Amino acid sequence: MNSLLHWNFVACCLSNLLFYTSVYVLVPVLPLYLIDEFHAEKSLAGVVLSLFAFAGMLSRPFSGFLVDTFRRKPLYLLCYFLFTVHFAGYLLAGTLLVLAVLRAAQGLIFSIATTSSTTVVVDLLPVDKQGRGIGIFGVTTSAGILFGPLTGLTVLTHYSFHAVFAVALAISAVALLIGATIRMEKQLPPTKPDEHRKKFSIKNIILAQGLRMALCVILVMFLYGALIHYLTLFVRERDITTEPGYFFVLLSLGLILGRLVGGWLVDKGFLLLPVIIGKLCMIATVFVLGADIFLPSALLCGLGYGIIFPSYQTIFIRLASGEQRGIAISTYRTATDFGTGFAILCGGLIAELSSFFGVFLTGAVMVCFSMLFFITVAAPHFKRR
Repeated sequence: MNSLLHWNFVACCLSNLLFYTSVYVLVPVLPLYLIDEFHAEKSLAGVVLSLFAFAGMLSRPFSGFLVDTFRRKPLYLLCYFLFTVHFAGYLLAGTLLVLAVLRAAQGLIFSIATTSSTTVVVDLLPVDKQGRGIGIFGVTTSAGILFGPLTGLTVLTHYSFHAVFAVALAISAVALLIGATIRMEKQLPPTKPDEHRKKFSIKNIILAQGLRMALCVILVMFLYGALIHYLTLFVRERDITTEPGYFFVLLSLGLILGRLVGGWLVDKGFLLLPVIIGKLCMIATVFVLGADIFLPSALLCGLGYGIIFPSYQTIFIRLASGEQRGIAISTYRTATDFGTGFAILCGGLIAELSSFFGVFLTGAVMVCFSMLFFITVAAPHFKRR
């Protein structure tokens, strides 16, 4: 595949767009569902919401091992199918415990699905187009963040929580159907006799060379996780009249623009500079939001994260050999899951002790530590590699 307009790549992008749309349909709705329908405290809501990310974090390292051991497309389709089925469970969940179990189970599947889909895309892309290809593929994730929350909040406004769950189920099913049309020119990894398959070990589930970068990602994802999951409650707390759906629209537009710029910079050989620029944008976001400049802060946040995502993902891929791509991607995504889950879990407790803006301010401090560690430790280590 020499062109980014080839159907295989287009199908990957469309399927990913719909997959993430189905995920983010629930993100702004679930906190309201837990508090309004189950009357959960903020701290308990934070625990339930964090199960998705923490469950994904637990299975993410194993997802890299699975992707690098078994054929990637069948694994990719199986995970999309199981993920879709779980949306039906939300329609039937009658207790907080059942909802929590469903959320955790879906998080386990999510991590394997996203690792396999990303690895399929990397396998399809020529080396000289990986930066732009990963950037464009990432844009579809950002577009999912645009359409998902807006769709979820719109459906909730006019219908009900259960209607939101049904819409998420339908969107995920279409993503599965499109994904089934992808054709792999070669099945990676090649089928091997059982004795030649990779053995399960720590080095086959975690990219040791990427641990320093992983810490940077964990710290920087705290703010992102807090903003995405607690924005609707922050709007309610501050009595902001602007619809939170518009925040997600501008956040997504910023992510799309940032990913395109970030992908272009990566292809031009700039891997480290975009990380610094992006983190400065994130720190500024919190202070702009604190001044009640609501919508511009969303665009600034999106730009910041959009710029760093292609850089970090490419750094992890460059730290690994070709046969370790799945492990590299799973290590990167494990770090994002942990940072996001930690933000959600701690966010509810911090909000009870102070406010939701206090949660965002904590995230800004985390970004500062991430930038300091990146400049002094992680970036010099990458240059030596």
